Amino acid sequence: IMLGAQGVQMGTRFLVAEECHIHPRYKESVLKAKDIDTLVTGKFAGHPARVLKNKMAVNFIRQEKSEAQKENTDFGGVEELGNGSLHRAVETGDAEKGSYMAGEISGLVTKEQPVAEILQEVT
Repeated sequence: IMLGAQGVQMGTRFLVAEECHIHPRYKESVLKAKDIDTLVTGKFAGHPARVLKNKMAVNFIRQEKSEAQKENTDFGGVEELGNGSLHRAVETGDAEKGSYMAGEISGLVTKEQPVAEILQEVT
């Protein structure tokens, strides 16, 4: 019998791979992140996503919590706030309105590397 992982999630690690073509500001944000620099948006609206803390994420959560406290919730306006936010982060590095999706592991990702090197480290 062989014990061990059946799979891994490595999206955040691959965000900072040399071959990944996201905006340099997005990569830099991941590399500078500390272990407390992520939060989860979409908990109340039903589409949770872990992101790096920035103005957009804090505003999204504030509006989402406000809507969740209403008797008749309508998260359409909150979700509209998030529409296109990942694209803005990836393409333009927009730190104000971009959603920098990244996992809790961000605080441990400290350097940009080629994919081959990343894979070599985990095998």
